[in-house]
Amino acid sequence: MNSAAVYLALPEPDRAKHLWRYTPWHRIHPTGKHGDLPESTGPPTLSLSLLDGESAPEGVTLTSATPEDLAELCSTPHDDVASTLIRALSEGQAVVLRVDRTTILDQPLLLDVNAEGEVCSLHLLLDIGSMAEIELVTSMSGNAGWFGLLREGRVRAGAHLNDVVVNRLGSTHMLRVDGIQVERDAQVRAGVVGVGAKRAKADLRYELAGPGASIWVNGSLTSMGKQHNDHHIEILHEARETFSRLAWHSACGGRSRTVGTGMLRIVHGARGSDAAQLFHNLLLSKDAEADSIPELEVLENEVVGCGHGTASGPIDEDQIFYLQSRGFSIAGARAVIITAFLNATLSAMGSETLHRWLNDLLSSGLPDLAM
Repeated sequence: MNSAAVYLALPEPDRAKHLWRYTPWHRIHPTGKHGDLPESTGPPTLSLSLLDGESAPEGVTLTSATPEDLAELCSTPHDDVASTLIRALSEGQAVVLRVDRTTILDQPLLLDVNAEGEVCSLHLLLDIGSMAEIELVTSMSGNAGWFGLLREGRVRAGAHLNDVVVNRLGSTHMLRVDGIQVERDAQVRAGVVGVGAKRAKADLRYELAGPGASIWVNGSLTSMGKQHNDHHIEILHEARETFSRLAWHSACGGRSRTVGTGMLRIVHGARGSDAAQLFHNLLLSKDAEADSIPELEVLENEVVGCGHGTASGPIDEDQIFYLQSRGFSIAGARAVIITAFLNATLSAMGSETLHRWLNDLLSSGLPDLAM
């Protein structure tokens, strides 16, 4: 059965389910009708280079996915409605970004994704070879009416990956699904940077599948106007002595809304696991709304630690007063505070080179937030 038939056979997801409580399925579906499978206007335009503009080096390739690639690297369940929709819209057009084992890069990779047209989608497979050490930035831009991004793959044993996805889309409705498996002793830093899209729904799932695997998930999001950003992050500890941290910072202005839900699951037998999550929201206007729901599901008794927390509030007026006393305008003082707030997670996403690039990108949107 092909992906289109699989999708059309699935029931519409119930809003009572935690994943779809804050963004009902009909609000993120391309047409708003679950039974519709619209015709895709084609995949986005892709280009792969180093962050400094040089060509991608040997050991890094971007090619069409083979049936063998799909069989090995796909990990999201076939009864998951969001990933199945994107898989159906991208049927026969999946691509695989492969990094050979032991490849070490001293410059971040940049995968530029330009999405145009009414309905655009990308099925991207990641195959990060064992003992490789790379930084990857996936930058989404363009003015597609609707864009779906499905990323699946493996970070193989002993690899180190800094994996940052940047949302720079225009007035787009964006649906994103990740399903990444992290193997033995591999280390991943996953970053989410959001400054675009009119409505965004993301379901990000990471599986710590091998002993000693670890992941840090960091979010730096800005919302303004009437933007709606809803991110669900799920980390599954399947193996012993695995480690995870989730830190999520959202700055919300105008009449925007951000939602962050985190689920940390530690299965029975994952002894020595260590997991924690923390959500912080900075409210920049009286009409902005931020919801954070951290959750834990611990089925193993012998764990190092598990914790979660959330905090939301406006800018501290005492900080504004202090900066004004040092010569800042009100708008300048607010911009400094917002920058520092977002940098708390932005700086944890990778190297100094990557941080500078991300900081310049994020800072360009701060004047509107600071007003």
